[in-house]
Amino acid sequence: MYLQGIDVKTTSAFLDKSAIQPDNNNSDAHRISESGGIVKRGDLKNYDGKDGRPVYFAYKGKVYDITGSRLWKNGAHLNRHHAGGDLTHFMSMAPHAEEVLQKCEVVGTIDDEVATDIATDRMDVYRDWYRRFHPHPVTLHYPMGLYYFAAFMQLLYLIFRNPSFEQAAFYAFVGGTLTTFPAALSGLFSWWVNYQMTLTHIFRMKIIFTIVTLVFGISGCILRFLYPQISTGTSSLSLTYSALVFLNVPTLTIVAFNGGKITWPS
Repeated sequence: MYLQGIDVKTTSAFLDKSAIQPDNNNSDAHRISESGGIVKRGDLKNYDGKDGRPVYFAYKGKVYDITGSRLWKNGAHLNRHHAGGDLTHFMSMAPHAEEVLQKCEVVGTIDDEVATDIATDRMDVYRDWYRRFHPHPVTLHYPMGLYYFAAFMQLLYLIFRNPSFEQAAFYAFVGGTLTTFPAALSGLFSWWVNYQMTLTHIFRMKIIFTIVTLVFGISGCILRFLYPQISTGTSSLSLTYSALVFLNVPTLTIVAFNGGKITWPS
C-alpha cells in the first residue's frame, strides 16, 4: 500500500487474487480461533512473518492473515510496511481502497477496537490537514533555494572578489539555516502522521543528512558572525567557511532525493 505515488503494476498485483493466498492451516490461526478470535495488541507483533511466522496485520480493529501473499514476503510490503502491527493509518493514504482486504482472511479482532477507532479519527484529522496544506514540501523549498543560491553567490565572490556577492551569499546562507528548522519539523510531523514513525532506510537517510545540514549551517553562521572578513583571506578558517557553504548543497540534495524516493518509489 503506497502512501504517496501510485504504482499501477504494484496496485494491480495487490488486487490480483493470486497475490493473496492465506495459509488457513497454520496453528496460530487455530489458536486465535480457539481464544474467541480476540488478539491483544501486544501479541500482534508475534505474527510479523519473520523466521517462518504467520503474516498478520490489523486494520480498523480486525486482524487479517496474508501469510501466503507474495507481496508480503518475510512480513514486509514494498520494504516500507511491516506485518505484526496496526496498518489502519497507512491504508487511508494508499492508492487502493480497503476493498482489497476482502480477499484476505479475517482471523480475529483487536481487543481495544473502540480505542483504535478514536485514535484513527484523530490521526485522520491530522492527515487531512497535511494533505490540504502540504507543509513539508512547501517549507523544504525555502532552504533548498537559499542554500543553493548562497553557494552560487559564494562561488561568484571567490572568482570575482566582489564584496556584494559575499554579502549576498551570507544572507542567503543564514536564511537557509533558519528555514531548515521549520522544514525539519514539518518533515517529522509528516513522518508521524503518515508513516507512524517507521524508521526505514529512506527516513534514516533523511534524518541523518538533515542533522548534518543543520550542523553545517549553524557552524557556518557562527564563523561568519565571529569573523566578518572570513571570506577575504586564504587561511584554513576561510577555507572551512567556504566549504560549509558549498557542502550544504549535496547534503540537502540527498535529503530531497530520498524524499523523492518516498513519493516515487523504484
